[in-house]
Amino acid sequence: MRKITLLIAIQLLLVSAMQAQEVEKNFVPYYMKDGNVTLFERKGAKIEAKAIGFGYGGVNQYLTVFNSKYSNVRFKPNQLPKFIISLDEGIDPFDIVVISKADVVKKRKKYRRFIQKGNSMGGGSKDISQHLIIPELKKIEGNLYEIIMPSLLPGEYAFQPIYKGVEANNIMGTSGEVRIYCFGIDE
Repeated sequence: MRKITLLIAIQLLLVSAMQAQEVEKNFVPYYMKDGNVTLFERKGAKIEAKAIGFGYGGVNQYLTVFNSKYSNVRFKPNQLPKFIISLDEGIDPFDIVVISKADVVKKRKKYRRFIQKGNSMGGGSKDISQHLIIPELKKIEGNLYEIIMPSLLPGEYAFQPIYKGVEANNIMGTSGEVRIYCFGIDE
């Protein structure tokens, strides 16, 4: 009984420490580092379309981060910190947070490219689910959620832009770039 009480007390302390942290903006993902809320790498990505197999494989739309092959926010596999996000009241959170794994890019290239959507040669939608990760969200309190990630393979990842709520107006920068939040998993 003492062990169960101790475990519950530790869990309550961890949750209350997370609640005490102020998340600066809604729809912006954060992670916990040494008890503090920390921002992921924030990058401006260009939206580009690329024909696959001379167009026979359809067209994919990418968010491309130029002049930066790797994220400076790095984690070890199976040692991910707690990810959190705050959402506006009244928004259904379960399909809003989507993470994309970067395509394999040739070693001589200096960019990261995250698939956003795809169209088949005939113009219909293409299944790109193998490139996307839809994590679970667990409500912590109010409009604060924990993002529960599945096991991730080594590589570069980015949170897809969220085009809902108050922050949707600020998703595009003045240079025509889309703001994304990136991280990497080391081998």
